[in-house]
Amino acid sequence: MRIDPHAGEAPVTKHAIPAKLILSATPIITALLLFLITGALGQEGRLIRTELFNIPTESVGSASGYTFRIAADSKENIAFNACSRPVIFLYTPTGQITDSIELPSTKCVRAMEFDEYDKLLVMDNDEQRIFRYDPASRKLETLPYKSPEDWYKLLNHYFKAFDIPTIPTYYSNNDYLQDFYFTRFSHSYNLYLNYKNGHIYQVHYNLIKLIRNRKSYVDMTKSDIWLSDNITPKSKLLLVDDERKAVVYYDRFYNLIYENTTVGFSVVNAALASGSEPARFDYCTNINQEKIFGVSAFNKKKITISSWKLR
Repeated sequence: MRIDPHAGEAPVTKHAIPAKLILSATPIITALLLFLITGALGQEGRLIRTELFNIPTESVGSASGYTFRIAADSKENIAFNACSRPVIFLYTPTGQITDSIELPSTKCVRAMEFDEYDKLLVMDNDEQRIFRYDPASRKLETLPYKSPEDWYKLLNHYFKAFDIPTIPTYYSNNDYLQDFYFTRFSHSYNLYLNYKNGHIYQVHYNLIKLIRNRKSYVDMTKSDIWLSDNITPKSKLLLVDDERKAVVYYDRFYNLIYENTTVGFSVVNAALASGSEPARFDYCTNINQEKIFGVSAFNKKKITISSWKLR
């Protein structure tokens, strides 16, 4: 009886790929997959910078000790202040000065932001007053500032309708705070509103709390806590992506940090050009919450205002 030596083996067709060829190609396929995955991750979190205009440094006052504040309205007009002068300049997106606001104060500006109606809110450094300026009528109001909640309630109707004191907060010991973090209040908030869905976010040490309820701090779940490697109550939240649980904020070294809290992935985007003069810088978004605005370079001749957008 003749025995077939290939009995029991799978039939080989003209389309079959030899096993040795598959094994030899495996490292190439693996490398290709890693390249594609790394490339995809490499795009996530990268910010594209667009230079908007330059401001002559001599126009903002003294040559040292700068603290800058910036805000942007819905049309991307820019409000800009340097601590050396109690004046806020308003610029078009291309850098044309349209207005200037003389503040009835000799102190630095602590915070500055446009409300939902494109009126500019300004907090003085002593936290005693809030100024509200209407660019349309050129009217400047002085409003009382009695508690940290007052600032948020002036920004938009979402905060105004929300019972902010229900949010667990943190308390400050001014004996251990640096001068520029000093606050006259015993407690403070670091809140961000997502205008696209009305959600409120609170920044804590190494976590962000997503508050979905429109009225008070209730119905929180574990999924509403986003853990972060770097964020602190002093970080300023600029952009939020609910789907990825990702955020963009800036740190005290003036890096624009993108962090995907779901996978623990971070990208550090340097905001300042190398060789920039030392100062305290500020970055902001506007009601559209698609771009970031701020200083990208500063020297004795000019201050460069730029915008950043996620790829």
